[in-house]
Amino acid sequence: MRTAVGAAALLAVVGAGCSDPELQVRDEIDINVVDNLLEIEGTLCTDPPEATDFPVKILFIIDGSGSMQFVDQPNRRALAVEEAILRLRANPSVSFAVIRFNESDAVLTKPGTDISAGDPFGVDLSGAFTRDFDILSQAVQGLRVADSVTDYQGALSSAFLVLSQDMLDSPPAQLARTKYVVLFLSDGDPFPTCCSQESEAAGICTRDTNIFFCENPDAIRQNPTQLPFLEASTDYNQNYQIFNVVQDIQELGANFGVGELRMHTAFLFDPTLVDSLDPATGCYVIGGVNFVCPDRARELLGTMADIGQGVFRDFSTAEEIDFLGFDLTTIKRENALKNLIVSNSNVLATSSGLQVDSDGDGLTDSEEFEAGLNRTVRDTDDDGFSDPIEFRFARAGLDPRAPNPGCASEEDRRDVDFDGLAACEELLLRTSTELYDTDADGVPDGLEVVAGTRPNESDNLADADLDGRRNGDEIRFHTSVGFNEGGERSALAYRYRTSEAGFNERGGRCYDFTVENVQLMTPLARPGDNGSFARNDIYVYMAQAPRDDPSDFGSFRVACVQGRYVAPDFKDPPGGLVQLEPDDFKDPADFDPEVDCVGLNRTALLNQRNPSEDPEDP
Repeated sequence: MRTAVGAAALLAVVGAGCSDPELQVRDEIDINVVDNLLEIEGTLCTDPPEATDFPVKILFIIDGSGSMQFVDQPNRRALAVEEAILRLRANPSVSFAVIRFNESDAVLTKPGTDISAGDPFGVDLSGAFTRDFDILSQAVQGLRVADSVTDYQGALSSAFLVLSQDMLDSPPAQLARTKYVVLFLSDGDPFPTCCSQESEAAGICTRDTNIFFCENPDAIRQNPTQLPFLEASTDYNQNYQIFNVVQDIQELGANFGVGELRMHTAFLFDPTLVDSLDPATGCYVIGGVNFVCPDRARELLGTMADIGQGVFRDFSTAEEIDFLGFDLTTIKRENALKNLIVSNSNVLATSSGLQVDSDGDGLTDSEEFEAGLNRTVRDTDDDGFSDPIEFRFARAGLDPRAPNPGCASEEDRRDVDFDGLAACEELLLRTSTELYDTDADGVPDGLEVVAGTRPNESDNLADADLDGRRNGDEIRFHTSVGFNEGGERSALAYRYRTSEAGFNERGGRCYDFTVENVQLMTPLARPGDNGSFARNDIYVYMAQAPRDDPSDFGSFRVACVQGRYVAPDFKDPPGGLVQLEPDDFKDPADFDPEVDCVGLNRTALLNQRNPSEDPEDP
């Protein structure tokens, strides 16, 4: 405890020149001078693997050509699909799409939608993945239909459309956890196979296999759904084209950042059903027609599986078809700590040292006072755009002192993803309303706005102020990304320690942590918030991601610590230490600062000017 001269002593000194020395009064008042530092320690745990039971989307692509009438007389392929759906549908994370290919490429789980010649890539196949029992039952029945052709290229092109439209409709964070499984079953080679004159001249293929409608598809089309992807006088169903479409499907997964995408293939052939072997072609005759060339089909399907990073299986009889033998399980990956950030929302590091930010909007009280703004509310003009957003977009016409259009409705002002930004602000910033961390850099979008970094661009490894410290580190240390603190850095920066602490009873990975040198200041009281004078709201952000993929969008948990400081003698908690338990970390959607913040002793400020004295003593 240090001793300070009280107000009465100061008055005595001022009056010393004109008073009798005997009348001078000197009074020393003991003041418990306290520092403004807070230390936060505790334990946090990631979600267990069981809680990351990610979506699985299974796409069946089933041959419905005429030869299936011979090799799959009991329609075992339809029964195998039905069995897989019934078995896996019990898992709410699994959905299904079914394509039957023959002369028409029918997406059976998108009833009423036809793929037609002229504009086959323009069809809307969104929503083809479903769990609807009636739709799936009708799709299984549709697999019992067979006709003349085996259109590999059309089937795979249809699959590309189904997958690409589903990925476009899915949130990026969900895609990163989604497993797509494509199961392709056929009993033979592609038909028709067409070769253009140019390709034959180049030695790519031979026109010996061309059928009459290779030159004129309309000669066979009785309706536009027949062979919708076939164009006149071009290559079609050539091996290189089939492999290219499979590669395109794989690249879809990479471009959209899906958790996993694999294509498995299967060959159905029953040699007991064949009439004879044509020695000239190596193909078996079924029903008087060359239908099956087993070696060529196995090689083709095997290569497709290799490109699709899947498995090829050879079913020798229809009774052996079992799709459950493929890996159809959900992705379960262990989570790990991706980032830990402590941020005092009421204190900012500036070129003139630490400054108070009473409303926690990213503008210091001094800046707001000079600009004529309200220092205690985030949106001075109540137009839905916060003051720092309007400062950032001032050149676009926004003014924090005058209401601006564009954020008037309740929906515009809604914080959909709970990242601290309204939907209208996310539109301006080009961030996602569905992602807490749009650029997946481990820093919440709202915190990036306060810190002055770009929430829609991963700039955490950049060094905006050229001081040798990365932006992401500056945010963690609670120093500025806009200027070089130089020799003051060590005095300002937060200090972190983390260590692994095993697993909890639910299988989540736990970490012990300590964060020191969290500095408190004295914010103004916020309107309508009783007890907010001198209260510092400090948020602890925990980012987690799959241990094997730290670049994943991951998910966040947030905790809140509160401390109060009035110089020179009041700090709450008095000891300057706050401890957090794993249960203090909440999903942002469930977090309520009115309930979930910890730290303050909740004693009245005016009745506890000296924490060392009895709180009841005025």
